Amino acid sequence: MAEAVTVPRKRGMWQRMLEFDTRHPLLWNLFPIFLYVVPAGLALLALAAGAFTVRYLLLQLVVAAMFMVPTIWRRRYPFAVLLSQFAPLAITIPLGMTGDENAGFVNAAAALSFTVVLYNLVVRRPLPLLWWAGLVSLTPSLIDWLVNESHSVWGFLGFFAPTAIYFGFIVVIGMLMRTRREFQHAERDQAAREAVSEERTRIAREMHDIIGHNLAVINALADGGAYAATASPEKAKEALEAIGRTSREALGELRRVLSVLKAEDGGEVELAPQPGLAELEALIERVREAGLPVTVTVSGEHWELSENQQLAVYRTVQESLTNVFKHAGGVKRAEVSIEYRDEGMAVAVSNTGNRVDEAGTSRGLAGLSERAAAFGGTLVAGPEALGGWRVALWLPRNGKERQ
Repeated sequence: MAEAVTVPRKRGMWQRMLEFDTRHPLLWNLFPIFLYVVPAGLALLALAAGAFTVRYLLLQLVVAAMFMVPTIWRRRYPFAVLLSQFAPLAITIPLGMTGDENAGFVNAAAALSFTVVLYNLVVRRPLPLLWWAGLVSLTPSLIDWLVNESHSVWGFLGFFAPTAIYFGFIVVIGMLMRTRREFQHAERDQAAREAVSEERTRIAREMHDIIGHNLAVINALADGGAYAATASPEKAKEALEAIGRTSREALGELRRVLSVLKAEDGGEVELAPQPGLAELEALIERVREAGLPVTVTVSGEHWELSENQQLAVYRTVQESLTNVFKHAGGVKRAEVSIEYRDEGMAVAVSNTGNRVDEAGTSRGLAGLSERAAAFGGTLVAGPEALGGWRVALWLPRNGKERQ
């Protein structure tokens, strides 16, 4: 059956803007100045053509620069940049340029700089600072009213209300973006915590499988070697050699698993392949050397399994045979059956031996169940009616690994 192709999610405009900002932060810092300079340049051309006239042209351009240049630092020091706007306001308010239709260069610069600075203050700084920002933002309106009006209540409202409404509008937009960013950060943190938890579980499962199996084999070999030490020194020597091979293989597997943790500290990951179906024969041979007779039956037309699917099969056989060593009593034998079917693979490991009620913790079987479930498969384990134990794994052929 053909596997479905996963189409990567297309990046949106906002994502592309964030990536551009990450690569070129200075250009993004200069963006408000660019937004101002382009229309201002066109206005100067119209002014040169005699389309309109303005007062204090040179002064307006200087004051506009005083408004716009500090916005370069708006993201790092937004409150300080907001305070810096008092310097150009100290020039425009006494001259009556604020709101004057002939002072378009100044008014455009003041509005644009106030918008981008206040927005960054809302998005990037603690929210209690907004109270001070509101006071700072409304102070110029109060000063302008004191300088230019007859101090009536309606005159005050005429200066105060537009600024307050615009301030509130920017705060609302900034809060929406701040909430969105915090939600995205929370999602990323949650995903990171889940990834760490899953990786810890995976490493613990691998450690359990590796250590549990190899120690069980080493223990059986050691018992056999001690028994044969006096009667058959040659057999004892073979047992010691098998212990050496098993321990070296166990250390190699542990080193590969733990290299993941080492890589987090800047080390290199060992790229040795995960054990799979090709390593089953060596696994069975080690178990036989440890004294457990094992028969293997493979049937059906072979089809390719992924590396992780093969690891699931390998760990199932390994854990099942380890449990025979650890929990089965009396005369015991094991049988491994692997059957390739059109719809999937069936793996069964059964053994003879006395039934053991206290079979230890279920950590190993729980790990095997998780491996099977990752591919939409199942794992069933339990005692046989006539004694012994059976573990049955089913992996569907079209099972997709869960991400």
